[in-house]
Amino acid sequence: MKIQRINRHINMKKILFLVLLLLSFVSFSKAQSFDRKAIIDSLTTIDPEIRKYFPRWRVCETDLQIQIYRAFQLLGYNEKLLNMSEIEILSAPNPYPESNPYELLLISCGKVSMNSSEMDANLGVNLINMLNGSYAFASYKKGKNDFKRDYCYQDIPPEIPVTETQAATIVSYLYPTNVDHAFTLSLFDQALKIGETGFWLKNMIGTDDIGYPFWSAGESKVVLKRPLYVNYDPATSKGIPFLIDAYLGGAYRITGGIDNKGTILNWVSSRVLNQGPGGKLVAGLDFYMPFYPLVGVHINTEIVLREMQDEIIKPGDYGFTPVRDDVLWEGEEKGRLDGIVPLLRSTGQATVFYNWWIDKHKPNPEHYIRFDVGISYSEVREVGLYNDKFLTPYGLTGLNTYKPNEFGDWVFLKAEYRSQSTWPFGFSMQYSNQILLSRIYIPLFGNWLYLEGKHSTPLRGLRPYETKNFFMISPVLRLTI
Repeated sequence: MKIQRINRHINMKKILFLVLLLLSFVSFSKAQSFDRKAIIDSLTTIDPEIRKYFPRWRVCETDLQIQIYRAFQLLGYNEKLLNMSEIEILSAPNPYPESNPYELLLISCGKVSMNSSEMDANLGVNLINMLNGSYAFASYKKGKNDFKRDYCYQDIPPEIPVTETQAATIVSYLYPTNVDHAFTLSLFDQALKIGETGFWLKNMIGTDDIGYPFWSAGESKVVLKRPLYVNYDPATSKGIPFLIDAYLGGAYRITGGIDNKGTILNWVSSRVLNQGPGGKLVAGLDFYMPFYPLVGVHINTEIVLREMQDEIIKPGDYGFTPVRDDVLWEGEEKGRLDGIVPLLRSTGQATVFYNWWIDKHKPNPEHYIRFDVGISYSEVREVGLYNDKFLTPYGLTGLNTYKPNEFGDWVFLKAEYRSQSTWPFGFSMQYSNQILLSRIYIPLFGNWLYLEGKHSTPLRGLRPYETKNFFMISPVLRLTI
């Protein structure tokens, strides 16, 4: 009996030893499995800081967007995180381009992504080959293999870090406040953002606020825009960093546009309107309500620095209209009357505006609208041109001064829309001085070269110095750091 008890005791020790050994093996296997999974994950995910050095592009081909979105949907991804208009591909150049130009590393749809192994398992060979360029999208159905991406896509320059979208919470895409340095160059405007100070130095050709874009106003202006008060409201400070923006500068006369024949801009309407001698003082203020910064007040004024007097001018420097029958010398004639010169004098606006990010629940809203409602003032004064080189406001009957004299002349209305998703663009419509001014910009290459167009037409009777349809387009270079 004693021997049996000893044997049972030995057997229990063996069993206990085997159980402990088995548990140790299982624990080791799990640890190994976890380590292996961590290793695999580290190889199949891309560090966001490294992504910016890889080729990337956004897919804007509707057919492919639907296929990719559907694949994510069928795999059970949360539909609230998916976005068909935010499909981005991260890739690496293939060392053997004769096989296919790119190796796809990551594909994102909204806020979720598939890595390369998940793409291979779920997207299918044909779709992957169309996305990487092995199959040309248009010619794939014909059985061709052109090794190119001919579907709609938008390259993201390597130096720009990966973001969920190109959208940003800013009130002006061409004049962004979310970067340290910005430079915009076009025929309409030239602007420079000076570092982190928030200062902007701008040169603007034309007087858009009263419906006279580009050289149709006969003037240009240089202003320095300075922020005065920081916005500490966490809900709006990203898009509106300052509650007060003040600007100060001057307007000067331009001579271009009087006669466009023989120039590269001969398709643009010539002008008659001019700024008078002496220049103007330009000042303004954007004040965002501290209790609700999305709403604010805009005030702008352009005041002539001296009243019009007899002037000696250079022949051909001023646009003019033919002499009307009712314009005559009073008393003694000063000389041969050659024309009537319209001069743009003081102007100004006072408006209430509202900034609305339609999808403000997103970290980077894609759709933005601004509304302005207020009053506008403008003044144009006629003077006489005699002996081809003298201007005078004196001694002539029948000269007109155009000021607001009915309700429509005072009204200022403007609505501006901007989209910044896969294909950033924007447009606006403005009613001021009874002139309808429309503006649009669209991308040409990436997010740095755009095309901008402006068109104005009076909705009242045409004044002698106005053009029925003034249209102008310009490339826009936009650089940010």
